[in-house]
Amino acid sequence: MERTRRRVHPPHRTPRSLSAEAGRPLCARSAAVWGTAAGGMACVVLGLLLAIGPPSRGADAGVVRASAEASASGGGRGAPAGGAVAGTGPEAASAVPGRAPTAADPAPPGTVPVAVELPDRGVGAPVVPTATGPDGALAVPDPPSTVGWWSPGALAGAAAGTTVLVGHVDSAASGLGVFAVLRDVAVGERVLLRGADGRLIGYQVTGRRQAGKAALPADLFTPGGPPRLALVTCGGRFDRATRHYTDNVVVYAVPV
Repeated sequence: MERTRRRVHPPHRTPRSLSAEAGRPLCARSAAVWGTAAGGMACVVLGLLLAIGPPSRGADAGVVRASAEASASGGGRGAPAGGAVAGTGPEAASAVPGRAPTAADPAPPGTVPVAVELPDRGVGAPVVPTATGPDGALAVPDPPSTVGWWSPGALAGAAAGTTVLVGHVDSAASGLGVFAVLRDVAVGERVLLRGADGRLIGYQVTGRRQAGKAALPADLFTPGGPPRLALVTCGGRFDRATRHYTDNVVVYAVPV
């Protein structure tokens, strides 16, 4: 009888790693798979970060806006950091324009008068310098449409002293002069002097006095005293024998 030869196959050998994995529960194998995948993804992300590098810091990076800084410091809306306002610190105090001076400003200097006007009377005249004659009398310029300024006296707008203007009341050749109105000028009326420097200096009438020629007030020609203006002309009765008026009319005014 022919013997049947049986072929015995060698047992199938499973690699140790796989056989060990096969013996583990399914949930454990799934966790291991996801852990491996997560590790791989972390490596990829880390590689991208290393390749890209840290973000570059732009002009606004890390800068706190003024409004936020002001809110944190208690400043007003839109105030700079720290609540300080430019130009108001101690170092800027001396540069602030318009601040009160520590001493009174000096008064402007006087000026030579070149014209006079009495606006309430509607008259005006040019003014020329004059002085006293050899006999000590005050020289009055001609014609009566011109007024003289006693040049040894105070300038117009001076801080002290009397500014003296003198003019004829009239003349036979020219009629009434500009100062003919002085006999009627009232307290409170205005007098304007135009200076050689272009300034217009205002005065207000405070009084009028009429006295004899020999009684012309001497304080009109003394230096010093408060600033004032004196307008002088002839008045009273006309003496035909001497061809002169018997009185003088003096109008006083003060700066305004």
